[in-house]
Amino acid sequence: MSFRQYLKIPQAIELSSRDKEDAIAELTQSLARALKLRKQKPILEEVLKREEAASTFIGQGIAIPQTRAPIKEPFAIAVGRSLPGINFDAARGALAHIIVLIIARESDTDNSKLINLLSEIASCFKSNVVKEAILSTAGPVDIASIVTSFDKAQNAPAPPATSKKHIDPILSGAVNLVREIKAGALLIFADATRENEFLEKLPARMKKIIITSNKTRFSSEDKRITALIQAPSLLSDRVSQVKIGLLLAVSRGLLKREDKIVCISGNSRNGVFDTIVSIDVDREYEFFFTASRSILPGDVRPEVLERVVGIAGEIAVEGREGKPTGTIFVLGDTNSVNAYVRQLIINPFRGYSEAERNIMDPGLDETIKEFASIDGSFVITGDGIVLSAGSYLKPEADIEPLPSGLGSRHMAAAAITACTNALAVAVSESTGTVTIFKNGSVMMSLSKPMAQEGGVPTPKIV
Repeated sequence: MSFRQYLKIPQAIELSSRDKEDAIAELTQSLARALKLRKQKPILEEVLKREEAASTFIGQGIAIPQTRAPIKEPFAIAVGRSLPGINFDAARGALAHIIVLIIARESDTDNSKLINLLSEIASCFKSNVVKEAILSTAGPVDIASIVTSFDKAQNAPAPPATSKKHIDPILSGAVNLVREIKAGALLIFADATRENEFLEKLPARMKKIIITSNKTRFSSEDKRITALIQAPSLLSDRVSQVKIGLLLAVSRGLLKREDKIVCISGNSRNGVFDTIVSIDVDREYEFFFTASRSILPGDVRPEVLERVVGIAGEIAVEGREGKPTGTIFVLGDTNSVNAYVRQLIINPFRGYSEAERNIMDPGLDETIKEFASIDGSFVITGDGIVLSAGSYLKPEADIEPLPSGLGSRHMAAAAITACTNALAVAVSESTGTVTIFKNGSVMMSLSKPMAQEGGVPTPKIV
């Protein structure tokens, strides 16, 4: 889906207002006029109603307010710009400089299309190239042209291979090892390098799984790539790359227990691949996934796990309002989980549509992080619908002693997975460790970096 076809106003609207409500009103009225909608007031009221429930500010100076209206096309989009910035009720007083307003067709009930559109818009406008083009341009800003250029850059074909191309020794060694051990796949941790040219140096028929924190860097239509997996952006050391990559690849069904795989990784600060790891999944299975032969509960979608682990990692590193934050995400088997849940507070997610509560929506990130500061847990369905926050878990299960240093929050997370078929992701308030539980046991723990080298977090796997 390319959202540029839904841009109804090619140029950015220069917003004169400095507060959220007035700025949204400016943008809504402009888009409603472009669509020739007579009843503008109800549309504005619906946008503001959602903002009152949860801010659509997604960070990095960007907000994506949304509503529904009786329009002809599936979506209508307009973009507003404010160089001074607009107070959007964001954490730490962050200002919104780019506001992307979406009006979805009222009669459409398929929320997945809206979620995909939101993800695409967030990826585009969070791009440094796009933000700079919008905010540094003097005079009118041609949004349609900027978005078109971004799309072309993302989908540009790779440069033709030359007969004398240089073969990186790490890539060459990895390819030879794949052939020698008859590996089922090559896992590539692409954040280790800043360029995509390495794809040209790999055999076309080899199964290649790309692990990256920035999926927009690669085109989903690229035939050289077998699969793209979103990994938490806080990973930088080799062991953590291998373990989380293996977890997500197996959870997606891209790898089987009997597979042998080869992984290549490196340090993003150096910008080169420098490590090759060979893994026999069958032999190493208990080391990587001690909790269960089945990685995911049957009703949990792999991309939901990827999303939750990513948000948990951001909470571990960022905290909230400068203070460390701990929380639990419980995924899947919600009918069973709800039998062991009691609300500590009035459920802040109750009464909203599933589209407004879908954790795959990047506009929900700030809301999730805000509610993470409330004591209690998030209960999330396998397809990503947030059922509750501030939920107190009272599981009735005896579990094996947990590793030293894990407290009551982790005991609750482990226990809820012991008496249900759910999976739990816990963030430690004291250490920032992100721990994944299944069947009452620790599947994996990702530690918050104790220090930063060159400004880049260096977490370690426990």
